[in-house]
Amino acid sequence: MSAQGSIEIPSDFREKTQAAIDGDPAALGMLFEWFRPRLLAHALRICGNTPAAQDAVQDSFLAALTHIHLLRQPDRFYPWLRRILLNNCYQSLRKQRVNQLEEKLERSDLLIRQSIEAHFDTISDQQRLYTAVQSLSEELRSCVLLRYFSRFNSYVEIACVLGIPVGTVRSRLAAARVQLLRQYSRNEDAGDAVVRRAKEWSGYYHSLWTKVYDDEQIRQELFGHMHPDLTIRFTSGRSGRGRKILEKEVDDDLLYGTRFHTGEITSCGNISLIEGVNSNPPEHPDRCPPSSVFVLFRQEGRVVTFHLFDILRNKSQGQPNF
Repeated sequence: MSAQGSIEIPSDFREKTQAAIDGDPAALGMLFEWFRPRLLAHALRICGNTPAAQDAVQDSFLAALTHIHLLRQPDRFYPWLRRILLNNCYQSLRKQRVNQLEEKLERSDLLIRQSIEAHFDTISDQQRLYTAVQSLSEELRSCVLLRYFSRFNSYVEIACVLGIPVGTVRSRLAAARVQLLRQYSRNEDAGDAVVRRAKEWSGYYHSLWTKVYDDEQIRQELFGHMHPDLTIRFTSGRSGRGRKILEKEVDDDLLYGTRFHTGEITSCGNISLIEGVNSNPPEHPDRCPPSSVFVLFRQEGRVVTFHLFDILRNKSQGQPNF
């Protein structure tokens, strides 16, 4: 027998390694068992717990079994195998950190959601909450309104509604949580102007959208509230410019008999979320998806950006598809 480090290896080590390279899994299994104690010791030092270390060692064996034919120097078997193990260990650590972060964010989301629900109990708390949300930047505020005030509150849905990557949603919400809690704690003497203005905008949109199909004057008021160079972003990611696009959408609804029925409306600062369901006539049952949400961004009292997000129906299952 000869030794490599503190582990004795078979005298026919090179022959066994070459046999493994040539496709003999039994030879590879024998070599792997010789090195398993050392591999497990390395994995334990990195992973910090036995189950994760054992998983890393097992994954390394499977990777070696799959890629052993790539090894050109039989004498380099153990360094090659150790490198595979290290990669698996560090990958496991990254997954652990991501999972821990996800759990932390979910706990944080739950606390904030519960806090928001509790803070609607009194007028004074509503004022503080709306003042805190309005203090956020437009980018952060839109994510917060969708996450905590709408039905479209998963990271994927928020990303689709706003047209940004999921990773950006996560980072914006993380920043918003910190600022929101800090600002909320400061706004003990917040006045009612912020809440009153938010309710005014929500009420205004409710009056427009509930009558837009039946009242020509209301319809023109809605169009006039949109900036002539309005930017519209659709569910598909396609964007267009000009309020005439919205005018055509409403005109087509009138032509085909489709209707958007307003549900929840949430406003804060220069942003409003309008949620609702769509109904189609019998002769055009699939023209519009089951429900939609509009995200309106205002400047100087007029809407300059309009995000229209639909819940798409999965035709094979009859279920919503985001």
